[in-house]
Amino acid sequence: MTDTVCGDLISYDNHILSRHSSADTARSLVCNDCWNGLFARGNFRDIWENLGFFSSSPKARLYTYTSTWNQIEQSSQGGCNWCTLLVSTAKSDKRYNYPHDEDAFFRSFTQTFTVSFKPPSYDGKALVGAQLICVRVGDYELISFPLYTSPDDPCADEVLARDRIYRMKSTETCRLALEHLSHCINDHSACPKPSQVRPLPTRVIDCTDPERPRLYITGGNVNGSYVALSYVWGESQPHKTTQNNLDAYTREIPTDLLPQTSRDAIWATKAFGEKYLWIDALCIIQDSKVDKRQEISKIPAIFSNAAFTIIAARSSKVSDGFLQDCPPPSIPIRPLPFPCKGDPTRFGTMYVEQNSLGGFDDNGDVHDPVNKRAWCLEERLLSTHAFAYTSTTLRFYCPMTRISINDAVRELHDLPTHRLNIEWMPAPEEEHFDPKEETAFDYNRRTTLWDNIIHNYTGRTVTQVEDKLIALAGVASRFSTRWKKGKYMAGLWLDNFQHDLLWHVADGNQLPRLESFRAPSWSWAAVDSQVEATKLQPFDPPLYELDKHVVQLESDILPFGGVTAASLEMRVRLLKAEWRNDGLYAYQPQVTGSNKSENESKIYYAWRDTIEVCHGNVWLLPVAWSTRSLDLWGLVVVPGEKPREYRRVGCFRDFPKWISKSNVLELRLEPITFI
Repeated sequence: MTDTVCGDLISYDNHILSRHSSADTARSLVCNDCWNGLFARGNFRDIWENLGFFSSSPKARLYTYTSTWNQIEQSSQGGCNWCTLLVSTAKSDKRYNYPHDEDAFFRSFTQTFTVSFKPPSYDGKALVGAQLICVRVGDYELISFPLYTSPDDPCADEVLARDRIYRMKSTETCRLALEHLSHCINDHSACPKPSQVRPLPTRVIDCTDPERPRLYITGGNVNGSYVALSYVWGESQPHKTTQNNLDAYTREIPTDLLPQTSRDAIWATKAFGEKYLWIDALCIIQDSKVDKRQEISKIPAIFSNAAFTIIAARSSKVSDGFLQDCPPPSIPIRPLPFPCKGDPTRFGTMYVEQNSLGGFDDNGDVHDPVNKRAWCLEERLLSTHAFAYTSTTLRFYCPMTRISINDAVRELHDLPTHRLNIEWMPAPEEEHFDPKEETAFDYNRRTTLWDNIIHNYTGRTVTQVEDKLIALAGVASRFSTRWKKGKYMAGLWLDNFQHDLLWHVADGNQLPRLESFRAPSWSWAAVDSQVEATKLQPFDPPLYELDKHVVQLESDILPFGGVTAASLEMRVRLLKAEWRNDGLYAYQPQVTGSNKSENESKIYYAWRDTIEVCHGNVWLLPVAWSTRSLDLWGLVVVPGEKPREYRRVGCFRDFPKWISKSNVLELRLEPITFI
């Protein structure tokens, strides 16, 4: 195999046809009806040169034709790629009421098909969204699929997107990746620019000679450029840096002792033109608690100051490596004829990925091992720029975009949850957030941002139970800086406390309760399940009073890290309730004695925190009454071991007719210790 990335990148790239398609080759891709209809030169050029996407613009052009599903199925069986694309999409799209075999009669009904193209999307000069081919059947949009072609195809000057790069261990791949980094630095005004003075971490790996790397101890007093590695350990690393081998590693780190991911990272660092590399297993003294704490406290600076982060996204363990060639896509790819402009005998080949809105790219990201590990989320969010070696291709990440390199783009997504566009620091023209001038918009922006982080983070795993809060400490620290947040208490923010208290675990996602203390019961860090947030309005007043909070940190140099104890001194209103097999039932406050079943009400939503059965008497602790949705939110608590001590076991939301807000406010405030 040659060290190339374009055209015939690797041998299994067999869906790319001849680079100089003849009319006969192009015609063989579709049936006669399609060749003389949609792909007839005049029809095709008319809609291609007037990209409409069902626009009302007078310049927009749509191509409309009629057929039946029976006719399309027959053409598909005869080898027509266009008809196959239509019928296979219709059959697989559960939203579309396709007439299946038992409805053969209805398949003979005439359908109206309308075809158009959507123009590409750009971020300044950079292509970020491929052209799309779009089809409506009647009023229903059946497909909206991205198009691409090879770089030396006759239609390459018109079809702008390219195939994914599959060759990972390639200096040319690295060169193309660096073009995206350069574009971001030069053209993204909202993205932070590299600092002119960037201190190297305490220790880095000198990759000048990839065959003989060595540990370089800077002491934190040397400036320079370096790369950081984000990866999944997945197994023990017997040759990590310890107090015993530290001196020897400063002379040379034997590469035959290193796992494949570390060796790949050293090769990539050199290929990217960088000298220094930071890997936690080698740059932190792993058998020193003092060094671990000191270096973990520097994680935000280590990843944010790096020239970029290499993310070994595809590797489930450190011995896997990440520079193997990527496999071809498993989704259907349909080659279609493209009548080129000018010469009437000139045809190219465009390719349609049969996966709407680039879903294949999204799914590939979601299922990569790096997206299942808690530490890797922090490293991703703290990195201003990153190159992710995914299971499908190499991608570039920055605060503004997430894109496959070499114009292997599909569809641009605007949503921050797709791009992880985290607003850690303000744009150059924006002032730091001032809580005293808070608006509802700013409140919702920062609250939703934190909620999304916690939801994503708690869906990941940590190998060491005690790392639950530590592995998010860097993110919390940066979040506090960006939004000028106040006190951080075991994963919750004091200035948004009533909202943060109301996390819950969705039904069916509960896991066993921890046997040892990791966080107080009122913190999401006390459970191993993925949690979700409530949606309160910014100024719904709390139904409790917080008098005192006590949080004992595991280490003073990690103010956003682990805790050894935490409690709240509160005055709250408590309502009797009972958790049964069929749900949570509340009793009206005035009810006593044996008639309580006549004055009980089932709570609309009730979520347990853990899988343990908690039948019997519990207490409802009202937290907030939503003024917008008129619902009551609160916690489910049980008595602790000491008098007036309570711990959390669940969360509830109700639309109560059995009690009003004024009735709740009339209840007596009782002092409790919430542990």
